[in-house]
Amino acid sequence: MTAMREPYKGCFLDPKVFELRDNSGWTAEVYVAENEGNDVIDTRFILKGIFPSEEAARKAAIRAGMQVVDRQDIHSVIEESTQLPSTPRRAYGSHSDDLATGKDGYRKGVPSSGNPDDRFS
Repeated sequence: MTAMREPYKGCFLDPKVFELRDNSGWTAEVYVAENEGNDVIDTRFILKGIFPSEEAARKAAIRAGMQVVDRQDIHSVIEESTQLPSTPRRAYGSHSDDLATGKDGYRKGVPSSGNPDDRFS
C-alpha cells in the first residue's frame, strides 16, 4: 500500500493503492479531505477496476479525487446562483411592502392589485 497526499483546490487528495493477493494487478481508493470550519472531513471513494501497475492506480485515484472536488465546486456555484434574492415582504404584505425606485430616484411602494384574493398585495 502506498499513500501520498496532494493538495487540490483547497482540499487534500490522499490516494491509497493496494496490490491484489494474487499479484494480478492493483486496486485504488482516494480520500478527499475538506475543511469544514474547525473539522476536517475525509470522504472515501473506491475506484472500480483493476490497474496494471501501482503508478496507474495512483494516477487514477488522483484523477477521481479531482473529479469529485470539481463536481462539488460546480454544485456550490449552482446553489449560489439559483438562490432568490431576499425581499422586504412581510407576512401577507401591505400596500407599501414591495418597493421600487421611482423616477425621482427615491424608493416608493408599489400599489396593490386591488384583487381581494391576492394575499400578497
